[in-house]
Amino acid sequence: MQKKILFIVTEDWYFISHRLKLARYLIKKGFKVFVCCKDTGKVKDIEKKGMIHLNLSIDRKSLSFIQFLNESLCIIKIVRNLRPEIVHLISIRPIITGILSTLFVKSNFCATFTGMGFLFIKKSFKIKILRNVIINYLKIFLMFRNLSFIVQNKDDEAFFKSKFKYKNLFLKVIKGSGVDITHYKYSPEIIKKDVRIAYAGRILKDKGILSLIEAFKLAKKKYANLSLHIAGPLDEKNPSSISKTYFEKLIDFEGIIYLGNIKNIRKFWQQANIAVLMSKREGLPLSLLEAAAIGRAIISTDVTGSREIAIDKYNAINVKVGNVIECSKAILKLTKNKLLRKKYGKNSRKLVEGDMALEHICYQYYKLYNEMINLEQ
Repeated sequence: MQKKILFIVTEDWYFISHRLKLARYLIKKGFKVFVCCKDTGKVKDIEKKGMIHLNLSIDRKSLSFIQFLNESLCIIKIVRNLRPEIVHLISIRPIITGILSTLFVKSNFCATFTGMGFLFIKKSFKIKILRNVIINYLKIFLMFRNLSFIVQNKDDEAFFKSKFKYKNLFLKVIKGSGVDITHYKYSPEIIKKDVRIAYAGRILKDKGILSLIEAFKLAKKKYANLSLHIAGPLDEKNPSSISKTYFEKLIDFEGIIYLGNIKNIRKFWQQANIAVLMSKREGLPLSLLEAAAIGRAIISTDVTGSREIAIDKYNAINVKVGNVIECSKAILKLTKNKLLRKKYGKNSRKLVEGDMALEHICYQYYKLYNEMINLEQ
């Protein structure tokens, strides 16, 4: 009989960008794949690949107890009706709302924590209280069920080991979503008049986009042949969102080109010279994985998640969070030193060819799912 796996994520676009390739791998291995998420207009792209969509009415912007309860009840109903062998909760909100269903069905549950966003970035008293509530909430379920938690970097692994000391918790590090190194082949830089700085990702404060734009403007004043290409959507439902009006004012500057949401991210990185991510915290950033696979030098903040793929003086220049001057200096250093960019770019490629390659990541999840199923038998 065909084994069933249910992925629970926030929205269809996120599943497509981060988990679609894993799902296709599982179908080839004989799994029947279900995806529970909000339909933002891209569900057809999931269904075309052989997966079955189940709708989840989710509001990422809402912290209302009633909204969380409604999401939890929706997930409980779906899981009870489907009774899959594996339920895979991905990112903090689906984990919070989905883990309640562990009390009602015998399915095997695993949860991937993808950076934990504003819960670890914000330092306010309210967020600290919320963080502690979530940690204690998760501990309750570990008293009753065996659970598998997956984190994407060593820092998060250390954090979870310190907070969750339970024998029935299986904790595993799987480095991100993986990058298809056969699709994202090493590509030497395209030499042109302007050195192209590139950012790919959502337009969020927590991604450091404001610091990057400011740093670019400083660098541009000292080196005219520079351009900044930004690709990614405005995510107005995120607590760290930037208004469209304000963002348009920021990028009204010579050399800044905003491309919006693009389909061909491989071409985007092939045409770039330097990849930049000034994020405050990550799980393991897919944008830098893809840039590294193409063979690009990186400028990144020295933070959880990013430091796994951006290693200072090996393939990257690491800077402090929010430090515009440091970022500007790093841009100028790599802009003026083509040989250093080439060296860092080759090292970037080497870094992703091991345990960050898509095939390796998919196998790690496949192996985990089978171990969970066999453990219950």
